[in-house]
Amino acid sequence: MRKTLLMICLSIVLSACAAPVTPVPTIIPTEIPITPTSQATSTPQITATPVPFFIVYGDEPIVSKGQPGTWDDRFTDPGAVIYHDGMFHMFRNGFRGFPAESQVGYVTSLDGYTWTKQGDDPIIETKDVPYAKIAMYASSVLWEDGCWALFFYTWDSSSYPSSSVIGRITQCVAGPPLTEWLPDPEPILKPGADGEWDEKQALAPHVLKTDNGYVMYYSGVGDSGIQMIGMATSTDGVTWTKYNDPATTDKPFVDSDPVFQPGEKDAWDAAWVHQPRVFQTADGWLMIYRGTSDKNGSIMKLGLATSQDGIHWERYAGNPIFKPSDIKGARQFWFTNAVLKDGVIYLFVEGDINQTTQIYLATHQDAIP
Repeated sequence: MRKTLLMICLSIVLSACAAPVTPVPTIIPTEIPITPTSQATSTPQITATPVPFFIVYGDEPIVSKGQPGTWDDRFTDPGAVIYHDGMFHMFRNGFRGFPAESQVGYVTSLDGYTWTKQGDDPIIETKDVPYAKIAMYASSVLWEDGCWALFFYTWDSSSYPSSSVIGRITQCVAGPPLTEWLPDPEPILKPGADGEWDEKQALAPHVLKTDNGYVMYYSGVGDSGIQMIGMATSTDGVTWTKYNDPATTDKPFVDSDPVFQPGEKDAWDAAWVHQPRVFQTADGWLMIYRGTSDKNGSIMKLGLATSQDGIHWERYAGNPIFKPSDIKGARQFWFTNAVLKDGVIYLFVEGDINQTTQIYLATHQDAIP
């Protein structure tokens, strides 16, 4: 993910009527006619127009960066997004450099397409989290029992891999969640021990409430800088236990194990897999993840994987499902988030155009593979 791509970022210097959901084009086979002749002819061929997995909504961002001189005048990403009480809620990150202090703003939408910023000021600042040394980035959010629980990760040094931990900040005040956020006194998930696959960073969490408690999927980074996807469980959302396969007893999988690792050699995701966005459906588990084929993470794409138990995953045969060029004019995309509502995946993407980022929308409304 971009937040973990310091080497690249430093070199780069780093709404209105509700719009209907964009329909997915139908595949229309085109038969090549047989030329009448007395001679034998070749078998007719069938061609079809390829259909992208995600349909990008227009050419303009749905949420823009701030005006010059403001806290978010260069970069903004979708942070944490949820659909609750008839409305989409986005707790977006805004920042002016990387690595540099980041703040969290609040925007809402009735349809996922047209968004309204709720005030010009951030609702959470990095300085509100005592253990966030350089920055804190919103990544996942839950609403439960009258309270918001926002899960974030920190960025703690200017080197890569940086030290990063996962934390939680809550708000239980009636009305819009604009003030009075209270961080937990300590991180809720830390990197692993020396020599473990996630010894340097735990970041980009995605948290779900299930019938058995809470499940967190997160990115883990080892000393080599390689990223993999881990899982942790909790009964209360505060105390977490990382998934550990007892069959693996050697480093780097002594204390815990990733549930999703990079693809095979020469695959589009052969180097890194990270930034998981996971949903539990009636047919099993669905994960959108980001991958890259080179160790520097210079070309990011998105993939899809499915699972019956949330631990063992199978890649979608049509991967990758999203790439930078899907956004008109973008040279890259960075942070992403997604909401699954009424069978439609709303994908929110931080698109990078001219070394500044804004938030774009893409949707998928066909049957989930």
